[in-house]
Amino acid sequence: MRQVAVILNNVEGYARGVLRGVMPFAFSRGWKCSVLGVGLAESSDNLRRCDGVIMQAGPKQAVGVHRHAGRPLVNVSSSMPFDAVPSVVCDDRAVGRLGADYFLRLGFRRLGFYSPLDRYFAKLRQQGFTDRLAEQGLEPRIALDRKTLASMLASTEKPTAIMACNDISALEVLEQCRAARIKVPDEIAVLGVDNDDLIQSLASPPLSSIGTATEQIGFEAGALLERLMDKASPAVWPILIPPTGVITRRSTDLTATTDAEVSEALRFIREHANGPLDVADVSKNGTVSRRQLERRFRASIGRSMLDEIRRCRVERARQLLLETDLTLPQIATASGFASASYLTVVFGRNAGQTPGSFRKKQMRRP
Repeated sequence: MRQVAVILNNVEGYARGVLRGVMPFAFSRGWKCSVLGVGLAESSDNLRRCDGVIMQAGPKQAVGVHRHAGRPLVNVSSSMPFDAVPSVVCDDRAVGRLGADYFLRLGFRRLGFYSPLDRYFAKLRQQGFTDRLAEQGLEPRIALDRKTLASMLASTEKPTAIMACNDISALEVLEQCRAARIKVPDEIAVLGVDNDDLIQSLASPPLSSIGTATEQIGFEAGALLERLMDKASPAVWPILIPPTGVITRRSTDLTATTDAEVSEALRFIREHANGPLDVADVSKNGTVSRRQLERRFRASIGRSMLDEIRRCRVERARQLLLETDLTLPQIATASGFASASYLTVVFGRNAGQTPGSFRKKQMRRP
């Protein structure tokens, strides 16, 4: 029976997710795993007897200790670049690009990024965010500390969208908005990363977040470690695992527009898109004619009301595919589509793949 040490920060949601992914692989191989906190790892007898290590690496010195001992090691952290260490990590540039695309789809053109952490993953997420916006001719404001964040919140035009490098940093944005009496999401929309359930319980309003495929990272780390312990040639590293998507909650549930009629139409669509809703229903809720509303909607948002209804339904379907085991017909009904076949067609146009392919790529592996 192989002895494997799993060394993690035992507080963060990222670490908990990685562990949930490592365990199924370990059980399937009959490994005996010792789960150790980063600070206690060096003094553990279990570590000295282990055959391999999966590590949320911190200081490079710690990595050197384990490699010097001759143990196969797989890193699951991108806190700093470990080019010489076999690694399975989140594709953090893709995280930043995903956040930028999400805000662009919502119509925001004033954007910011908050990154108080001097960590490699935070820099990569910021780089992905700024690079994607540069492709659209936009430049975000950047805050690297709480003081600069406060200045940015006070001086920026509203509405503005701010992506934080992780959920903990996003929580700081929400707290500063609350202290400054800035309305979220009406004036500032806030997006985090990691979808940490512990942070979610502290966030007010509920925090939208980019899901990182932590369980898949853990599973792939186990598979890579097995290859190393078998003396097989490892795959090229780092192995980059893409984010799973944006989980929309109240902190971003408003599209940026100064047109009150369009804003009300958007709010009505988002509240009713999961049921029987068409453009006529949206128009009846407003105070201007359907033709005028459609014209102003397209001018403000860059797409039609029907496109927005479909987009909201696809986002809901994406969330249900990620977070539930509902069948495709059940998801179609719950997200406002008339049938599973119509969901498949619209989802394919928006996501570039079928709902089944999307779920298969993101699901927890056996």
